[in-house]
Amino acid sequence: MALDFTLLSEEKIWGDDALDVIKMYGTKVAPTDLAIILGTDMPYNADRTSENDLACWSWSSTGNMGVYCIDPWGNKIRMGLPPRRYVAVRPALSPSEAHKLQPTNRKKGINGVEIVEYGEYPQTVADERRSKALEYLYHRRSLRSTGKKYTFDSAEEKGLSEIDTPFKPKSYREYQLDGKKYVRVPGYGPKGSIFTETGIKLSDGKSLESGKPYWVEVQPIEWLTNITDWMVAKKCLFAGIQFNTEVCYYGDFSKTFMKHYLDTYFAKEMMPIERVAKHSKTKIGKIALKKRQVTR
Repeated sequence: MALDFTLLSEEKIWGDDALDVIKMYGTKVAPTDLAIILGTDMPYNADRTSENDLACWSWSSTGNMGVYCIDPWGNKIRMGLPPRRYVAVRPALSPSEAHKLQPTNRKKGINGVEIVEYGEYPQTVADERRSKALEYLYHRRSLRSTGKKYTFDSAEEKGLSEIDTPFKPKSYREYQLDGKKYVRVPGYGPKGSIFTETGIKLSDGKSLESGKPYWVEVQPIEWLTNITDWMVAKKCLFAGIQFNTEVCYYGDFSKTFMKHYLDTYFAKEMMPIERVAKHSKTKIGKIALKKRQVTR
């Protein structure tokens, strides 16, 4: 099942048509550890979300001639350069898309916001002890790969404009250890932000080190939802992706590079591999059963 992911428009965040979950949860959004590792910026004086997490820069699309983002203080900022890479991404699903799903583990979050789980994605760095064990087994080639991969942009920066920086996809294998799944990703650090501060910290309290390999655990994605059935990722799930490769944005989100990335990579890679395997096994089982019946 192909899901049509989008980003919230400025109207859905700040306008008269703002979603109830945004009004209840707040406009500020925190990044996952993966988003920080992939290059989002975390100013030292950033505000905190309603769940007391430090906020980051987050993309927003709009139907007007321009593109906006949420800054780490919850404000609407018109972004003059859509090719910026340090703004993180918070995917969303419209009601028509959300109705296709059967999310699990419904629970009440802050201020009564309903939170559901659907899909999975690398999110949180493993603790030091687990990271050392994973790194040791990785170099001994003793880790078992699940066969799944996640794709991010590994392009090098070419200055603050970033206009001439092409997308350079790189896939990272998913490994399994003791029933948990991990992806090994190098720390890129903030990409091209004029607001970059040193000492950006991950959830383990340690500062991000550029170039260091990090083991990021794959976990269920939490989505905020409400009676209108919009589903909005609670956190920014990744970063380092350009909203648009052109200098200007004319309001057609379907033609942006961000939409291309969401459709080509994210929508497919956030689906649990077990679900794919289960469907394949069921189909093969039915074919085998038919062959046996014909033989008889």
